[in-house]
Amino acid sequence: MDRILSGLDAAIRALLVAIVSVMVAVVFAQVVARYGLNASISWADEIARLAFVAMVFLGISVAVRARAHIGITLLAEALPRPARALLHRLVLATCAALSALVAWEAWLIASEQWDEQMISLDLSAGWFLVPVIAGMAVSALHFAAAAIAPGARA
Repeated sequence: MDRILSGLDAAIRALLVAIVSVMVAVVFAQVVARYGLNASISWADEIARLAFVAMVFLGISVAVRARAHIGITLLAEALPRPARALLHRLVLATCAALSALVAWEAWLIASEQWDEQMISLDLSAGWFLVPVIAGMAVSALHFAAAAIAPGARA
């Protein structure tokens, strides 16, 4: 399972590089067009916003894997080691469940609004929720793997 999650993490990291590159290029082109040529690229804002949403939610899954998420350990550090380990697994399982819930709810909302179009692109507005679904689903997998397997990352 760890090998699968590592491969998935590497693919998401590569995708994030591409997404950030597209976002920077589109925003740069929009600034040059707007202020240098006194013209505007009609779809630039929507593409940049879509890329930003993708960057945030896919980045969350990478941060979960790297243990870069916030953890408040005041209570855990006051507990004896066995209770601390149990609490840690319980928190990881709860995080997995909540991440899966967000992914599921985003799926339901995307399904409902799939026939709505973006303002400047001939694409479904549901595409804004695809990175939410993917990022939260992968995060749920990382949290679940860490809750089940001792020494797993998350």
